[in-house]
Amino acid sequence: MTAKPTAAEWWAGQVVLVTGASGLIGRGCVETFLEAGARVAAVDRAAPTELDASVLAIEADLLFDEEIERTFEAVESALGPPATVVQCAALHGRTPFLELTGAMIDAILATNVRVTMMVGRTAASVMRRHGLRGSIVNLSSTSGVLATAASVPYEASKGAVNMATKGMAVALAPDGIRVNAVAPGSMVKSQEIDRVRDPHDLSALERTRIPLGRLGVASDIAQAALFLASPSAAYVTGTVIYVDGGQAGTYATVTPAD
Repeated sequence: MTAKPTAAEWWAGQVVLVTGASGLIGRGCVETFLEAGARVAAVDRAAPTELDASVLAIEADLLFDEEIERTFEAVESALGPPATVVQCAALHGRTPFLELTGAMIDAILATNVRVTMMVGRTAASVMRRHGLRGSIVNLSSTSGVLATAASVPYEASKGAVNMATKGMAVALAPDGIRVNAVAPGSMVKSQEIDRVRDPHDLSALERTRIPLGRLGVASDIAQAALFLASPSAAYVTGTVIYVDGGQAGTYATVTPAD
């Protein structure tokens, strides 16, 4: 009887591609999958820097279909076909609704929705061609279910990512390819232009909205992505996991402690 491989042995045979790898969450995913033992490709518009020497860093603008194809060809040539793709590339933006322009809306939807589907389609085609029963993990957000006044296009895009995840999961299930999403809540660094905050340095309003009483850190999200891509989640597909300290489920219902 063949012994079941350990987690380290299993990950040692896996190639993982992470998009948006220069951001807080993307970098956290690169580090987490690398620590698990996987061979990792890190992709961003500006080639990710300060990464472990074993990481394949790729500069690519995934808004262009040919760049998506080139990225997968580069990964396959250098490391092998990716069996796991983690999509962290995203465009944020806070603009009052009445001040929005069509260009702003188009940019957010293109990056957050179109890229998610086009990268997912390419990833699935590569997995199918190589007979890989792989995993695609999309990055959603609590913004996909919680509305504010200043981020309408971003919230619309993350709602679309949630439904795209479910649709992709159904479409790819016959090939044994699982598709799930991780939805972070309030993070220590919400946008790349924001400062990094202390996880426990919450405003009075934030204390009423985050039951676990702290902001999310990159490893919170990365560990959820690692689980979804692992054999432990073999029967999980079409699911959005909220990694948000309880924010989405109990929004604005927590009474601050005296």
